[in-house]
Amino acid sequence: MPNLNCVILAAGKGTRMQSKTPKIAHPIMGMPMIRYVVAAARQLDPAAIIVVIGHESDKVKECLAGDQVLFALQAEQKGTAHALLATEGLLAGGDILVLYGDVPLIKAATLRFFMESFWQSEGIAFMTTKVDRPEGYGRVIVDPAGSIVDIVEESEAVGPERDVTLINTGICMVRRNLFGLVKSVTPENRKGEYYLTDICRVARDRGIKVRSHFHEEAGEVLGINTRRDLLEANVLVRNAILDRHMERGVTLADRTIYIEAGVAIGPDTTIAPYCHLTGRTEIGEDVVIGPHTLIRDSKIGNGAFIEGFAFLDGVSVEEGSRIAPFTHLKERAE
Repeated sequence: MPNLNCVILAAGKGTRMQSKTPKIAHPIMGMPMIRYVVAAARQLDPAAIIVVIGHESDKVKECLAGDQVLFALQAEQKGTAHALLATEGLLAGGDILVLYGDVPLIKAATLRFFMESFWQSEGIAFMTTKVDRPEGYGRVIVDPAGSIVDIVEESEAVGPERDVTLINTGICMVRRNLFGLVKSVTPENRKGEYYLTDICRVARDRGIKVRSHFHEEAGEVLGINTRRDLLEANVLVRNAILDRHMERGVTLADRTIYIEAGVAIGPDTTIAPYCHLTGRTEIGEDVVIGPHTLIRDSKIGNGAFIEGFAFLDGVSVEEGSRIAPFTHLKERAE
């Protein structure tokens, strides 16, 4: 979309992952989770995709090597509003869609629908959803007409606020001429941080209604915070990848097959159970791959037959070749 700014917040540590690796760098089916967010943003055809980095910024940049994105540095992590302000010098003239690097399941279609809702707003909209257990999420307080009165962060919620099940996903959109409201957010909270959600109070004080856009599928729009969340995301994406290959004419024996996001497979190829295809592997057409085969960063020509229990790493298999069971082929080091 002309002049649309997609801002992806990715500066945090993600302490609940219990990892030295930045949270958004953890892979889902072979690809860092933040790249799924960038891919969804790219489908919106924005003028700019700006990634806000901070903690382990070099590692985050490595995850996005080759992607055409801009980077804004949040040297100190002082909250989401503070992070968005770091992008000011890179913003194009259009509206601002704020995404999160740890929400890899978000779909471009969901974002388009949200944007349509935003265009009916007075200039600010937040995507909301409902969960049975709202612990850890900001509670969304709405008025009888459905406009957002306030978003109360978990650490600030008290009394009945803690029982509210309508929660903030973090995904929001701000009209470009209202960006100045972000600068009016103050750190008047227990953590002393500048919360982007506090723009709701700022807008309310100026007579601007904030739109709540409700999304039914909570699992799609909530972040990855723990190793368990990461596992569940891998399972969902894995099944989606298998479905996509079958829709394109690949025969899969069952769902024990593991195919990473970067693997390409031609039609009329048949893959037996417990195969593991990873990295930049390219499988041609009419290939047969027997059970318990691991193929990594390899190219398999059309009509090849790999009988099973094979390990192929960084090699090319010629068209029509036959690979015997238990074959071990690995590219030699230079």
